[in-house]
Amino acid sequence: MSLGIIVRLRGGRYDAACDDPMTPEWPPHPARLYCALVASAHDDADRDALRWLESVRPPEVWAAAEIATARSAGYVVVNKTEKKRSQRWPGRTNGLRQRTSALPRCDTFAVVWDADPEDATVGRLVRLAARVPYVGRSTSLAEVTVVRDPQPERPEWVRYTPVPLGTPGSVSLRVPFPGYLTELTAAYEEGIPAWQVRARVVTYAAESTVGSTPAEPEAAAGPYADLLIWGVKRPMVAIPGADLLTVTAALRRAVLSRVADPVPAQVSGHGADGRTHVAFLALLDVGHPHADGHLLGVGIAVPRLIPATDRRALLRGLLGADAADPLSVLRLRQGQPVELQYPALPLRGLRPERWCGDPGARSWVTATPMMLDRFPNRRLDVTEIIAESLRTAGYPLPDKVEPLAGPTVSGGIPLPRRGTLPPWARKPLMHCRVSFPRPVRGPVIAGALRYLGCGLFVPEAEHAVH
Repeated sequence: MSLGIIVRLRGGRYDAACDDPMTPEWPPHPARLYCALVASAHDDADRDALRWLESVRPPEVWAAAEIATARSAGYVVVNKTEKKRSQRWPGRTNGLRQRTSALPRCDTFAVVWDADPEDATVGRLVRLAARVPYVGRSTSLAEVTVVRDPQPERPEWVRYTPVPLGTPGSVSLRVPFPGYLTELTAAYEEGIPAWQVRARVVTYAAESTVGSTPAEPEAAAGPYADLLIWGVKRPMVAIPGADLLTVTAALRRAVLSRVADPVPAQVSGHGADGRTHVAFLALLDVGHPHADGHLLGVGIAVPRLIPATDRRALLRGLLGADAADPLSVLRLRQGQPVELQYPALPLRGLRPERWCGDPGARSWVTATPMMLDRFPNRRLDVTEIIAESLRTAGYPLPDKVEPLAGPTVSGGIPLPRRGTLPPWARKPLMHCRVSFPRPVRGPVIAGALRYLGCGLFVPEAEHAVH
């Protein structure tokens, strides 16, 4: 069973805002149609139908591959008080606006979900579609209808389907995702335009370029390029996993003391302006029948997007000149020394692939509890917050989130030791399991304390890509 929303462009043109005003948006983005439906919603039943629509997998798009373009340009009044003021509107200025419209060979396209909604949900979507006056800009007048089991009856249509990143001839389309309605509603209440709400982006390609057999999805690269690992030198009294924040704080202090000034922003975390920081990790004994969660070693996760000069400064600090003087000791708050060994012994828990899931895994579960980025409320539940935290951290949006009452991986720690949390860290801590729509290469770290090792996931072996 499938559900299709058919859009007929009354004027045969499709106008939609695009980053490049000289390039028309085509094929149409499913998120664009979803926003048009949201604008037509009147009550909670309408919004429930929209939440169902955003919860299913990304849809296919059936549309003409061939388009012509039409360009227009003109000066419009904008709300600025700079030079070249409007002669008719005192205090405002004129600004040049350029737009490009798509004129598809076929004036109709369809967005098709592989799902079987209940009759009540379909009825609500039918009413929502009937109230939609346009899709995209107000100049894209449209007639929108909802049908079950649509058929690709138009000979001009090409079937655009989600494909792995990097597929030749692919394009990126914005699609609705769980929680999109909540974000759009919050933006509306705050006076923020819908186009400023970040949507999930999925890679699509025309079916003719994909091939007759679906390709095995390639693993998505996470925000970290490398994981450098030190083992705890033996013999030594085992450090319990509940002390992970004490260990990672000591690791951070040791690294900052060895990196030459000025310390790069992505190493210190100060002034990084939303960029991914270096993460300081405590690697625990987890994931086997006799695991007890004690400290096996420590890890430094190096961001993928870090300037080459900053990366060299970090590695020189970690390993010394010519890699001849690696970091060798940590000092905990109590003055207790922890001697380190680099390279680490070839134990399973000290191998990068143990934490990175090489070459990738779809299902991941927390070994250390994740601190939520925000408090749950009536508009955002825990699953939405966890999913958004992973996206904020630089990973694909998961298609399944399962909050857990405690650690399910053997050796996982329920909570950090009392008194070791930073004073500002007051949000809830919890464990969870997540599944991504495609394999992801780790390390996977998420949440408000991810740069100090809370919210560190391990791949679940039965879902790993071999």
